[in-house]
Amino acid sequence: MIQTVLKRDGRIVGFNEQKIAAAIRKAMLTTDAGEDNELISKMTDRVTMRGKSQMTVEEIQDMVEDELMKSSRPDVAKIYIKY
Repeated sequence: MIQTVLKRDGRIVGFNEQKIAAAIRKAMLTTDAGEDNELISKMTDRVTMRGKSQMTVEEIQDMVEDELMKSSRPDVAKIYIKY
């Protein structure tokens, strides 16, 4: 379970799963199908539970991309990657 995040500038901060949910939501809102709160929650939970106790921002982003590609909304993964 992710506890802390190593930021790009070297700081270590507490993990905030709401940041993942917000990023997925933003990507979903740019698609024709719109947002899916249930899927956002599932993706956020999977990433949070699969992660190590400390991860880099890039590692977390890669996990989100992987989960989205496996989900019913791979179109969102392509948009998420652009963020």
